[in-house]
Amino acid sequence: MKVLNKYIAVEMLKSTSIALLFLLSLVLIITFADELDDMGTGQYGLLEIAKYLALIAPRNFYELMPSAALLGALITLGAMSNNFELTAMRAAGISRWQIIAATLRVGVVLMLVSLFVSEVVAPSTEQAAQMLKFTAKNEQVALRTKYGFWTRDGDVYLNIREILNSSELKDVSIYEMTVNNKLKYATHAASASYIENKWQLKGIQQTTISDQGVEVSSSGSAQLDSLLDPGLLDVIVVKPERLSIMGLASYIQFLEKNGQDATQFVVAITSKLVRPFVILVMLLIAIPFVLGIKRAGSTGTRILLGALIGIGFNLVDRLFGNIGVVYGLNPVVAASLPFLLALVASITTIRRMG
Repeated sequence: MKVLNKYIAVEMLKSTSIALLFLLSLVLIITFADELDDMGTGQYGLLEIAKYLALIAPRNFYELMPSAALLGALITLGAMSNNFELTAMRAAGISRWQIIAATLRVGVVLMLVSLFVSEVVAPSTEQAAQMLKFTAKNEQVALRTKYGFWTRDGDVYLNIREILNSSELKDVSIYEMTVNNKLKYATHAASASYIENKWQLKGIQQTTISDQGVEVSSSGSAQLDSLLDPGLLDVIVVKPERLSIMGLASYIQFLEKNGQDATQFVVAITSKLVRPFVILVMLLIAIPFVLGIKRAGSTGTRILLGALIGIGFNLVDRLFGNIGVVYGLNPVVAASLPFLLALVASITTIRRMG
């Protein structure tokens, strides 16, 4: 059985890798075509587009993994069925459930790889991608470091340690320079909120540096007509579904502490927790097509069915998540219901096979 487990694992990993490479290439080509509309805006050229595509590839990688696993299972097990290898395994005393277990072992490996990419690699590369696009298109000096987000507008330098969303900032520092590149004003605000087309600063401390010396003043709040365009921050801020689980949990805690609606982020974190297990469900869905009484047909037919199921599941998954946010449904139920329905349907179908 160990030999068969290894054989099934190797063949499935090969097929899944090929399917993933194909799907990833397809998505990146479509994204490239979309990005061509922005080419020429500022310094956003072909080189920047290529870098942007490379940086968003990890996010596309884990989003496409369930569909690739489904296609990989259909191709591998379908080929084994057509070549009567599965029949030979059954004749040798290998039960249907042992074949299913061997398939799910591969799913666990794919699940761990997907989880690593989504939690460790993708969040940082996604931020870098948005930063690259923002900097190139707006021709502004912008940089995200471990010390926060930096941008420059003429002689004014802005440092934001924490961007909660496009209208909520924390730990903001503004440095104004003279024409001789000498520091004139250093202003720090504990928070900044964009309200009625103005930035409301709170917890302000300003240091004025002149030939006469240094003067420090403070105030509870102040308004600025111009600090940073919230529309530009929309580009920089990573969407909830693309944050790490830890990042989402931290932000949900912040929103609840401040009495704000966290439904969108609860949906996002539930989807993130469920998504790795979707890979296993996709493999279970593939089982009836190749281990059932009737064969699913040619390899092309199986690939078409797999593509349709994968696309359909993603559409339904996103639809339920959006419905939960719009109509105020329980966010956990809304985000996990498509997964649970697919799981129940696949297990029921397999059990009916006998």
